[in-house]
Amino acid sequence: MIKVIYSGIDLKKVEEEVSKAFDFVYKTFLIKTTNITVRVYNNRLDFNKFLNRQTESWLVANTSDNNEIDILSPTAMQNESSHSKNEFLPILKHEFTHLFIDNLAKGRSIPMWLNEGFAAYIAKQYQKKVEPVYLEDNFCKKLDTQRGWNENVNFGAYTISALFVNFLIRKYSLAKIKQLISSLDKHYYYDNFENIFFKVYKKTLKDTEKEFILEINK
Repeated sequence: MIKVIYSGIDLKKVEEEVSKAFDFVYKTFLIKTTNITVRVYNNRLDFNKFLNRQTESWLVANTSDNNEIDILSPTAMQNESSHSKNEFLPILKHEFTHLFIDNLAKGRSIPMWLNEGFAAYIAKQYQKKVEPVYLEDNFCKKLDTQRGWNENVNFGAYTISALFVNFLIRKYSLAKIKQLISSLDKHYYYDNFENIFFKVYKKTLKDTEKEFILEINK
């Protein structure tokens, strides 16, 4: 069951978008979920107040561990962020995907690039390289923790992660990504993750990154 909390005049439209986004993501995972609450905010002030922090202009949604999504309304998104109101549905899909990824992981720690890249892949975000992407060796290691992600979020972290996950799924299948997430450790450690990646893909993470870089630079 999905509960939508929103006081805007476009409540019915928003509820339809929420239902559409959930149904779209569910078809990919086919995993039962517990009750989900989606809170939609008319302005960033209320959004910030609930999250108890000042949010950046690009941040318009947040997913909590307790199956809750907080998101700006389409109008607030248009007026108070760097996103357009047309991005409301894809961003909802992105946030629902995080909930399903967490369900699949069952408490295991997920590298940031994998979590964000997979969510962006499902929501069909950042799939086109419309501007130069600057890649460094071991980019997965640089984008694996919250600290590394925050340091690189303004330097293409979302785009790089989305394109790399797209590459992995296109070359090795969606099932492999799900297997990788299901095989993770409870506590994340990069060296252990490399071993898990090799067991799933029969190829080192470093070699896979290099193959991706060669392809993206063609």
